[in-house]
Order: sequence, then structure tokens, then C-alpha cells
Amino acid sequence: MTVRLMLFGSPTIVDGSRSIALACERRTQLIVYLALKRGWVGRAELAALLWPDQQNKSAYANLRKTLFRLQSMELPLRIDMQGGALRVDADTDVGAFEAALREQRLADALSFRRGELLAGFDDDSSESWSSWLGFERDRLRVAWRSAALQRLDDGIDADKGIALATQLLEADPLDEVALRAQ
Repeated sequence: MTVRLMLFGSPTIVDGSRSIALACERRTQLIVYLALKRGWVGRAELAALLWPDQQNKSAYANLRKTLFRLQSMELPLRIDMQGGALRVDADTDVGAFEAALREQRLADALSFRRGELLAGFDDDSSESWSSWLGFERDRLRVAWRSAALQRLDDGIDADKGIALATQLLEADPLDEVALRAQ
């Protein structure tokens, strides 16, 4: 059975019928960052992102402690380590969203977004985390909006079109294109 990280909305790990909510803390920030990167990430990048105000030695020590503390969470996924790099090999709803967009399966892509990326994972104590998260949220919001507008242009039935335009207006009440579509 495949483990899936749901990163749109409040982050959760879905493992079969079990769902585990993730609280915003360094351990889970590490997990979701690695999952969104979908590949090997250097320890230097992780240390700089999660502990930007600390010197390298302290930041690396905190990363080692965080990795050790992750073991106590008993999550159904693991962090792979290879030399100075880490990765999480798990499916995500964000990855499925982006794959559906690439394949022009717009209805599928739109269904994956169930809220803002990593809702509740804002971290005012870390400017680097906040900056990265803001960028990712904007990038995915723009991609979702573009797909929604394209879907509306494709001539979907009226009820679905109104529902989609309503979603667009909930995301941005001043979206003139969505207002005209409704």
C-alpha cells in the first residue's frame, strides 16, 4: 500500500485507511519540504532553510537532532539518506496535481487542491521558511487558477462552471475573470 502525503490544506499522511495529521514543527517541516522537492536535498540546504539564524555547525547539529527525533514519531514513511543528501520517497497530492496539469487532465488536477498549500504551517520565527512557503503557495495558486480558467473556457456544463467560478472567487473575491464566468 502506498503512503501519500496530502499537502494541500492541513498536511496529513494517508496510509491505507489510517490518516495522521501533521503538526507544524521542525520534524514535519523537514518531511513536507523533502516531499515537495521530490528528490535528493543537501543537508546544507535543509540546515539553512530550517535554522537560518544559526551558524553552520549549530544548524547541522539541529538537523541531526531533528532526524533522530523523527524516529519517535513512528510515521509510515522514511527519510532516505545518502552522503550529504536526504529525500522522502512518497506520493503527494501536489505531485499528482502537477502531473495532471502536465497531462492536461484539468478536472483531475483541480480536484486535488483542497485548500492552501500546507495550511497551518506558517512559521513567523523563520523568514527563510516563510519566504519559501509563500513562493510555493503563489506558484501553485497561479497554476490552479490557470487550470480553472482553462477548464471554464473548455465549455463545461453550467453547474460545474458556476461551482468552479465560485471557487475562484473564494480564492480571490476581486478576480474579474471569475466574476464574468459566474
